[in-house]
Amino acid sequence: MKKRKRKTFLLVILIIIIVIFLFLNKKYPNNKFQEELIFFKWFSSGRGEKENTLLSKNQRNQDNEPHPSYCFEVSYKNIDFKDIYLADTINQKTQVHEKIAPGTEGTFEIVLQTNQKINYQIKFKSQNEKPQNLNFQIEGKDRKYAKLEDMEEELKGEMTNHKRIIIHWRWEYETSKIEDIQDTKDAQKIKQYNFTICARGE
Repeated sequence: MKKRKRKTFLLVILIIIIVIFLFLNKKYPNNKFQEELIFFKWFSSGRGEKENTLLSKNQRNQDNEPHPSYCFEVSYKNIDFKDIYLADTINQKTQVHEKIAPGTEGTFEIVLQTNQKINYQIKFKSQNEKPQNLNFQIEGKDRKYAKLEDMEEELKGEMTNHKRIIIHWRWEYETSKIEDIQDTKDAQKIKQYNFTICARGE
């Protein structure tokens, strides 16, 4: 009797979930709801492939440039993402005890690959708190960004074969007394800044 009641209860819950899903699916046309739901799940749960394709410190990319390169396969409605450790992208001339610190800077490259004409979108997800005075800049652009996530509007569009995006970063220091105090606080509590890069085809 108890088993029958339990099965009935689970069946009712399942029906309610299906009804809610169908309602949301109808409310958000063009599969937008499903796409955003999947996108959120992948970022929040950390499931799926998170292969870090960072070149070793003794290697260079195909164009013989000293910055690390991360490759992403872009296809329709597919998501490819990788975890990045900012300390791995430091310019060795500015490195301090193998960690990010005020005055350090670096560069990394995002390489998108596809065999079709497709729209792409790059998104970022910080894994821990970023130093306040660390900023980012897209090569070829004048604007500096206080957050990786702020660059997302610039990192989308159409591509046909492959696309290279170079990102520069720098932890500014000695700009003012107030900023110096902030830098000291950030340097004491952080050794590494981690984030996820996600490439999606549309």
